[in-house]
Amino acid sequence: MKSARLLRQLRGRSLLGVIILLCAAASASAEDRIAATGFYAEVGVGATTFVGAAAEYSEIGPSFDLHVGYELASWFSLGGQLSASTHEATVPPPPEGEYYQLYGINVDSRLGFLLGPIGLFADSGVGLGTVSSNILSRVDILGPGERFSLLVRAGAGFEYQLLNRHYAVGLAGQWMWLPQFDSTHTVTTRIYLRYTL
Repeated sequence: MKSARLLRQLRGRSLLGVIILLCAAASASAEDRIAATGFYAEVGVGATTFVGAAAEYSEIGPSFDLHVGYELASWFSLGGQLSASTHEATVPPPPEGEYYQLYGINVDSRLGFLLGPIGLFADSGVGLGTVSSNILSRVDILGPGERFSLLVRAGAGFEYQLLNRHYAVGLAGQWMWLPQFDSTHTVTTRIYLRYTL
């Protein structure tokens, strides 16, 4: 009886010791990966697709974006974003094979946290969107002479903090709403590289 009780106590203490060692190792590796804070720049590439009415008249297209800003804390940043994507217009002919660009500029905010080298975040922004052509006015996505719209964005993603604390790579998704363009919605998926001073 005494030996069984002693064995249970040793197992309990051993398990507690293993848990303490694992926590210490995790915190040590997290300390090795402290991310830099301050001014940052982020460049991303991906693909943008339309959702809703404009989806029928616009093909999925390549996208590019640039974010710059300042991390006020390790969990909060403010900045700006420039984005561009190219799409084939699939409006009834003529014309055929027409392409147009969708541009956006906005201020944005980002909330996030790190779990060791992995960061999770959500972001949002508001700004101005524009198109390079009036080709979508043929199908009433754009009004006559309309080229600009309010832009509202929201997104989320995760990033991996590299061993160099100034760099991170990530994968993100972002939804965008352009209410003046027949309430057009887009979804963008992108990979990116982030540099923080």
